[in-house]
Amino acid sequence: MKDGMDETFHVYTRYAMRNKLPREVHIRFTKKIIKTQILQVTRDKTLKYKEKEITVLKQIPRRIRDIRREYSFLTKELLKRGINYRWLIPEGLLFTWQELRHRIDTLDKAELFVMEYFR
Repeated sequence: MKDGMDETFHVYTRYAMRNKLPREVHIRFTKKIIKTQILQVTRDKTLKYKEKEITVLKQIPRRIRDIRREYSFLTKELLKRGINYRWLIPEGLLFTWQELRHRIDTLDKAELFVMEYFR
């Protein structure tokens, strides 16, 4: 397992400081297969180290996070109305509204949808 790790380091995030949580450990893997195997195993059962549960999160690249942040006005409305949505890669949302599936993959479509249905 250690052969597949490129580098590991501790990160003390603002979220961890605010909520009095331990530091996060970020790991870079040499092969994507190892990362995929760990994510699949943690989906079924939790990992433990020294009797403590480990939460494994998949890292989303900053470029995609920045793109998704632009859709926050739409996601807030969907969450407020209890509508489940799924992120599309590289950009956009997929959700069901009034028994119709909507695929919003540009900001213009998102603004039109909000104006038409939510305002």
